[in-house]
Amino acid sequence: MFFYMKPLSHIDALIDELRHEYLEARKQASLSEQAGNLRPVDRVGELIRDERKNQGQTLQELSELSGVAYATLSKIENGDTAVHLSSLSKVLTTLGLKLWIG
Repeated sequence: MFFYMKPLSHIDALIDELRHEYLEARKQASLSEQAGNLRPVDRVGELIRDERKNQGQTLQELSELSGVAYATLSKIENGDTAVHLSSLSKVLTTLGLKLWIG
């Protein structure tokens, strides 16, 4: 027996559309999950203090590891956001944290 089947291009198109929608939904879910970990800039000091203590480091140890002055670290942890971005970046990198802007 011989069967002739029409090309299933419309089904392929639907599958592609569903695949695209699924990938977009996964992307949005991932972004939403990541957003839950974001902190406003005025709370970055709290985040740094919490992570430093979680890792069992003193301010002096973090200062030595990051190359950022002890006094600067103290200011950051106490909420002074008027610090150089490079200093903040060094501290976050040393703690294994990332800085996202945008």
